[in-house]
Amino acid sequence: MKKILICVSLFAVAAVVRAQNPAANQQADAWRFHQQLSAPLFATNAAPELYSGETSDVGPQSLLQLKPRRRWVEASADVQLFYTDNVFLSDQQRQSANVLVSTVEAALAPTDIEVHGGQLAPRLGYQHQWFNYGLLGSDEFLTASFNPTAIVSNTMSRFDFNVQTIFADTTWNRGGWEFSLGVDYRRFLDSSSYDEFYREIVPRIAARYTFQLAENKSITLGYEGDFRATRTINPIVGNGDSYNDRADQSFVLIGNWQLCAHASLQPFYRLQYSYFTSNNPGRTDWQNTVGLVVNLPITRNIALRVFTSYDTLSTDGAFVTNYEKFDLGGGLNLSVRF
Repeated sequence: MKKILICVSLFAVAAVVRAQNPAANQQADAWRFHQQLSAPLFATNAAPELYSGETSDVGPQSLLQLKPRRRWVEASADVQLFYTDNVFLSDQQRQSANVLVSTVEAALAPTDIEVHGGQLAPRLGYQHQWFNYGLLGSDEFLTASFNPTAIVSNTMSRFDFNVQTIFADTTWNRGGWEFSLGVDYRRFLDSSSYDEFYREIVPRIAARYTFQLAENKSITLGYEGDFRATRTINPIVGNGDSYNDRADQSFVLIGNWQLCAHASLQPFYRLQYSYFTSNNPGRTDWQNTVGLVVNLPITRNIALRVFTSYDTLSTDGAFVTNYEKFDLGGGLNLSVRF
């Protein structure tokens, strides 16, 4: 079925997806946040049974001492498929789509180092992501083209893109506290020609504290801050060179309820305030996100997840609109350390 986008403002949104690309950037940020929510598998020092029922008479047996083996590298692969009801982040004529996000990542990540009574975990690595739209459907929509003037038929795959990220960070944990400091260099590439259309350097900091309510329940309060030094290639709206430079401040509230060894629930809420600093003076965004993640670890290295989230954005920017967005999907993650 063809969906016709009549108003000029929606053409601007579609054009910005390729040039200024707020939707692409926000999809990448949303994936990162869901990655942070993925619950770690719960380690145990219980010795495995040699045969079924071995511990039924004497109870579980534990190792008195584990000989640590130092690890240096971590690698992961992740596939996430979800439905969104507002792929162009518009307040009118909302366009739905299914989105497939495929991610591979490798990092130099030595075993944690004991520092000031806590554990310090540095990382240096590379991540590559593929964002593909409309793989489960063939819906087309029409947009206006101004050069030359015409009505153009598009498929969702036109908006496919790649993200290359080089990252370095370190995290320090002690008790319920967690502090992290890092920097990302990200390039957004068109999937058809692999031309770069957007890049950013993102220094970031974060602090979290986890309150343990019970053996299987906890609440985490957190703060995340970053500054984005950006460059948009061939912009259609605004100066473009640093049009999207901004500072983000986020506050998160995350619950964690471990139902059993292979299932946990994580309801969450995030409030993000963004202030745009260059060539877009005075623009501020307020974004609210509420959702639920169900983590389903299968083994120590493989985990499934199901998630849903609802976003609202309030902005006073000239070329963007307020919007609401609903996402629903799932993912599969494989991670190893050696």
